[in-house]
Amino acid sequence: MANRDIKDLANHSESYFYDTRDLERRMDSGREKDDYGTRRVPGDWRFSAWSSAWSWMGLSTAIAYPLTGALLTLAFGAVSVMIGFLISMVLVGFGVYYSSLKSADEGIGKDLMSRSSYGYFGSALSTLFVGIYLVILFSLETSVIAGSLAEFLPSIPYWLLVLLIIAIFIPLGIYGMVWIAKLQTATFFLYVIGIVLVFIGIFSGWSELSNAAFAGEWWRLNPNNVPTSWMTIIGATGAWMGAFGFMNIFASTDITRMTRRSERKKIAVFQVIINSFINSFLIGAMGIFFLASSNGVNPDPGVTFVWVLGPVGLLLVFVTQLRGNVMNMYLGTLAFDNVLAQISKKSYMRSWLLIPFVILGFIMVVSSFLQYFSTIATFAGVVFASWVGSTFGESMLVRPLYKIPKWSEFRRAYLPNINWIGFTSLIVPIFIGILATMGVWGDAFMASSVFVSLLLAFIFPVVLALVLGKERTIQQYFKRIPEIPIVETETMTCFVTGETEHKSDFVLCPFHGDNWISSKACATETKCNKVCQINSVTNTVPVDQSV
Repeated sequence: MANRDIKDLANHSESYFYDTRDLERRMDSGREKDDYGTRRVPGDWRFSAWSSAWSWMGLSTAIAYPLTGALLTLAFGAVSVMIGFLISMVLVGFGVYYSSLKSADEGIGKDLMSRSSYGYFGSALSTLFVGIYLVILFSLETSVIAGSLAEFLPSIPYWLLVLLIIAIFIPLGIYGMVWIAKLQTATFFLYVIGIVLVFIGIFSGWSELSNAAFAGEWWRLNPNNVPTSWMTIIGATGAWMGAFGFMNIFASTDITRMTRRSERKKIAVFQVIINSFINSFLIGAMGIFFLASSNGVNPDPGVTFVWVLGPVGLLLVFVTQLRGNVMNMYLGTLAFDNVLAQISKKSYMRSWLLIPFVILGFIMVVSSFLQYFSTIATFAGVVFASWVGSTFGESMLVRPLYKIPKWSEFRRAYLPNINWIGFTSLIVPIFIGILATMGVWGDAFMASSVFVSLLLAFIFPVVLALVLGKERTIQQYFKRIPEIPIVETETMTCFVTGETEHKSDFVLCPFHGDNWISSKACATETKCNKVCQINSVTNTVPVDQSV
């Protein structure tokens, strides 16, 4: 590596590092299930910005959003929570615009991005945590449906209701974006009609338990008379960002990565509207209103729906949870797919992971696990803040400093096992943030623990890079400088698997006779011991010698 310079990569077209083509999407039932979970999405498997945004809207209807808004109001008061929503709008809007542009440009999601930031194996930690948190959200949404059903069918054991609900979800989670887009379209209008009926019912007095007469100045609601202060505002903001905001900044990339590259600015704007205004403000505020309409007694919107609409309200609960849980299953199994591929060096179909995913979710629902959700969400906020901060810090500060390419390398052959700049910037702020959350340094640090982790994680990468120097910093991003094939076609055929993929997916492999193999073949090779990073690669095949 000493006789090769990272700046030479800038002399080549971006098409050598990711697929820049805009093509008509090809039909392939196998890919509809797999959705390129462990490699970049090629140009012939992209969707319109509208289809991608429409699919992501499924999470906006999840009851967890208004439920959390109501619960935070009980803890901090509506004024503090509403101000927190406004702060979250700014933070999420900035973050999701940047991540959406990058994701749609490169056809890359959160899991592959993390490989460049934390190293090939280092990224497994953040990806695993995201996957587990999505199982928790899946179980939370499932428990809401089961609880509503139990009100109408009290004679059926709770665990059996949960089992029946999950059995319905499994076939709905097999297919990827193609199916999700169709499902969200079919259920969106049912959701809108249901929500409109709920508001009509509240203002028309259909229920004595949930009535607009209770919700006069709902934005001032403060059932527990909590004094408004900077600590309650920061605490409410941190809790909201921790539960949803930080995760959505990167979780949304699993959808935007499938957007046509020519529409990357459009999807970035759509995602800002959805995640910044709708998710971070509108839906949360709706939860506060529902709480106020119950005279500050009931924070669960699902119960409000049933109070106002009866059996129709139960149907609305099912529709909202169906839309959200299909996305939870999709995003969660993508995360587990990447972790398993990294650890086991085997390739799995994403849909196969649904069974262990829902089994884990079932255990969480029927056990006492969800009773600790508020505590889990608090610590999750620290982790997600460190994840976002370290990723943005290394991308915005370290890469420009040493002219490291802005695109994310994910191929095993070219990455170190651990990128110590990114990985340290993730772990240390998490540790400090958890201690702050536990009150080790007092109430002020406890309230602002999420933002302490965010700031530290953002600054750490550039500090570490300055300490390491240019050469050692570059080695954290590239264990071996990528070779670039000289081919006239946009695609190549893998020497090992015989699969044809875009040329940017291939690596030069000395273990396989200095032939070009796909990133999938490289990731699943168990016998090579990464010899390509130990010995020099001979130039017996066409390689651009300027690199």
